Amino acid sequence: MTDEQYGVDPVEEPAAPLEETAVVDEPSDFTSGEGLVALAGIVLIVHWLIFGVLANEYWVAWLALVPAIGVALLPRLDRGSVEKFHPLRSIMKVLGYVIAIVGILTIIEDIRFAEAVFDEVLGVIGALVAYAAFAMAFIGARQIQA
Repeated sequence: MTDEQYGVDPVEEPAAPLEETAVVDEPSDFTSGEGLVALAGIVLIVHWLIFGVLANEYWVAWLALVPAIGVALLPRLDRGSVEKFHPLRSIMKVLGYVIAIVGILTIIEDIRFAEAVFDEVLGVIGALVAYAAFAMAFIGARQIQA
């Protein structure tokens, strides 16, 4: 019995080439350097609300919180009106580095007063989340081409 008896052509048709598709069709707001700095700012604001205001365990310094609010709000404003003052990329880069530098000072201060900062589990978790946001701001600021 051959395939010819059943009406099947023994010659195989070439398979259609696979299309290369990206994992994400449209890039997200948080994939660029500016987006990463903005995400770090949002994480710091949420961190302040949860671990500082609600849990009263680990507080983020105001010197880091003010630029965090800035980097969270600036990309959501009208880009043209922001760029009348200065290019948005440059502002985000500078504020990202400010957050990172304040983060380094916060880590040094936490090491100095470790017995008071890391006495509760929520304090440790809060510190780790804040440190991750500081690192995210630094990495995002380095990625911005200004």
